[in-house]
Amino acid sequence: MKVKKIAALVVGAAMVGATIGFASAQPTVPNIPKGFFVKNGQPNVKIVVGSQGAAMDVASAADIAVALGTLLYTEKNVSVTNTSVVVKQDTAYNPPNIPVFDNTYMGNYQVGENLANVPNWWNGGFDSNGNPIFNANFSSSAWAGGVFTNGWNVLVPSGIEWKSGNYWVDPNGNVHNANDVYLHYNIHIGKVELKQIAEDNVDFTNIDDFNTFTLVVDDVVANVSFSLNAYNASVYDPVLGEVGTTYTLSDLQPSGYSLYQSGVISGVTVGDTLNLFGKTVKILDIQNNSIEYGNDWGATYINAGTSKAFGNYTVKVLDIDVNQIKALLEISGPAGSWKITLNKGQTWTSPDNGIRVTLDDTFIGIGGTTSAEVSVQTNINYIQNGQEFIPGWIAEFGVQNDKLMWFALKNENQLTGNEINLFNTYIMKYSANIMEKQNPSNDKTYAAMSAYVTINPIKPQYTTQTLNVGDTLGGWTIDQITATPNPAQAAVVSKVTTPITVLDTEVMKEGLNKVDSNLILIGGPVVNSVTAALADKLGIPANYTGWKSKYGTGASSGVVLYKAQCPTIGGYGVVLVAGTDRQGTKAAAEALMEYLAGLH
Repeated sequence: MKVKKIAALVVGAAMVGATIGFASAQPTVPNIPKGFFVKNGQPNVKIVVGSQGAAMDVASAADIAVALGTLLYTEKNVSVTNTSVVVKQDTAYNPPNIPVFDNTYMGNYQVGENLANVPNWWNGGFDSNGNPIFNANFSSSAWAGGVFTNGWNVLVPSGIEWKSGNYWVDPNGNVHNANDVYLHYNIHIGKVELKQIAEDNVDFTNIDDFNTFTLVVDDVVANVSFSLNAYNASVYDPVLGEVGTTYTLSDLQPSGYSLYQSGVISGVTVGDTLNLFGKTVKILDIQNNSIEYGNDWGATYINAGTSKAFGNYTVKVLDIDVNQIKALLEISGPAGSWKITLNKGQTWTSPDNGIRVTLDDTFIGIGGTTSAEVSVQTNINYIQNGQEFIPGWIAEFGVQNDKLMWFALKNENQLTGNEINLFNTYIMKYSANIMEKQNPSNDKTYAAMSAYVTINPIKPQYTTQTLNVGDTLGGWTIDQITATPNPAQAAVVSKVTTPITVLDTEVMKEGLNKVDSNLILIGGPVVNSVTAALADKLGIPANYTGWKSKYGTGASSGVVLYKAQCPTIGGYGVVLVAGTDRQGTKAAAEALMEYLAGLH
């Protein structure tokens, strides 16, 4: 009977935190201290299995070893080191709002003062020079009749990502590249209506009628130009004065710089990657009225009889004719599979436009292996001039000398609603702040209001920063960083290298006076010779008849007995797990396992 290897289960259970299931009817377990089983995170006990016991006794011993394994750990205080603070800020650009009306006055009112001349009394109107018109007549404002026709331009900084391999060398010999450049784009919002006012469906004497309006927007255009200009600025030394010139590339003129050269890097070329209003596209081909984009996997070699995956598609080389430079390919994808023969330089595109394969060449390797060089592009799509690019928005663009020079989006239909989605980037809506207060002396309610058509980003765009002690944030210096671990102590799993499960014959051979730990005895005196030798000290019957008479049979005969000190084994303690038969021993083992589970 092999039982020594059961010790391995101890560590395994401790590592995974084993959860044990138990029978519903179990023998009573006496109060056994945790120290009987474990000392300093190591086993303080040996499990003794009777050599004459049934296989179920060995299983019970293994179960107890597993339960013991969950106790084999030490606790150490948790310390916090290398602490830092990660802060985040929503840096998504929030465009300026379109003012509608504002009759809030924040100054100290004087009797007889004409509020029409106070800058806070504004009705959304501008004069011919673009200066605000301050008067209380809403009908003469920019929103006369609830319609805004002046147009509203918003310049969105760093909104379009342009990845290109182009670069420019300035007169100082410094290289300026256009990799991962973010370009500004402009949003032009044309005519905007507050529907209820435009339809004369508002009571101007009731402030609550101004709480919410439906917007009607006739045209919105967002456009970006793909052009970087060179700008220069003089460099000054406090003592020597002007000592040179510095240069930079930008799509807008930086403060303090003058235009040096326009259009230094201009136009998107094949191979560039763009992030256009939330959609990332890699340019595969540029025509005057069509832009092709998708995934470009470049050129790759595939040996005859083998295959390679390209996204959702697989290209397998079935056969190669090196002399005529052609190959038989099998191409598989979501829409099906196709067998095609390509000559050198020939291109094939799948019916679903999902993959395009070009045979570049064929080769015979040194070992005689034949290979095909193929160029692969997948997920091929098109931007058509005048056609929908994203739902509800039409693309328009300009191409010059095979380069994409500018790109624009226009709304396909009139935009109407309490909230208007601008190309999945911004939400446009009417927002009013109404302030009312009752005058207790005359029981009248007075009100003021500020209202805007807001243009807010749909999603936040978080920028994170890691700060340590000594760093500053918003004028504050981080003096210390405190962290309290919870829990304050952590369990460290013990490693067990000595078997804790042994046979009774091994213990008897060594002699009971050689026992050096507490014992858990599995099985009664009939199957376990150690149990038989200690029967008198344990106060149990020494034979089957006596055990049956005292405890009965079956699962109900299982007992768990505890003796804190036994002089026969040098004063070490004993726990007996036994029954009249194997069912009784199993029930006793399950009861001890449940008890052990509660010792944590």
